[in-house]
Amino acid sequence: HLVAPLPDDHCCAVSSVGNGRMRSLCLSSLLLLHGACCCYIAPASRSECSNTASRRRCRPPLLWSGETSAELVIRAPPQLLFEVYADIERMPEWSPLLERVTLVDPAARRSEWALRVPRPLTRLVNAAGLQNLVQWEAMHELDPPRALRWRSLSGVQNSGEATFTPVAGQPRATTVRLRMSYTLPDLAGPLAETRLAQSFVRRTMHGAMTRFRDAMEAQAAAAVAADDGGGGGAAVAEAAMEA
Repeated sequence: HLVAPLPDDHCCAVSSVGNGRMRSLCLSSLLLLHGACCCYIAPASRSECSNTASRRRCRPPLLWSGETSAELVIRAPPQLLFEVYADIERMPEWSPLLERVTLVDPAARRSEWALRVPRPLTRLVNAAGLQNLVQWEAMHELDPPRALRWRSLSGVQNSGEATFTPVAGQPRATTVRLRMSYTLPDLAGPLAETRLAQSFVRRTMHGAMTRFRDAMEAQAAAAVAADDGGGGGAAVAEAAMEA
């Protein structure tokens, strides 16, 4: 992991978010829950940081940077996969940890994301003032039908891309690669390095990709069945649905 400081205007206002132990617990729980493993600490005001007594707690925290990736082959053409994946409001279908995704500005491709948080953890989030860990904004860019790239604008600090590459010799098969880069404050960094956290991240990402694969293979098989007039293709579609 690469360690680097935040800019000077990002100051950790510990006293403004409640008890330190509660904050640590909340950050750690959210880190594991998110799956993508990204956290953000809201900056304190400059007036707070100008206070001599506050300078120590307002020192820029260190950041841990990391990356997670996964890939699999899907029996569906790249164009179909790209079009469905680019419909970002459908993301909760593939990732149950997401409560909702809303495209608020289609022209700028700006969206709002909300994490699905268990009720006990919601109370911790509110008490610790960490609502920005469960709701954030992002923007994405499209390179059809090859790639979709995104970066966060607030809250969770992350960026990444999903690529769709045809499998050589298999016109209706695509290799999908998902890569995400993220940063963590020093409070949560050690947790991100543990085997448990890394395993959770990989399982979460792979689970989302598997759900996407199953839905897309069923849709592709149904399209083949329709093109075949409901003959042998129907059996293919049924087999894909059961897989």
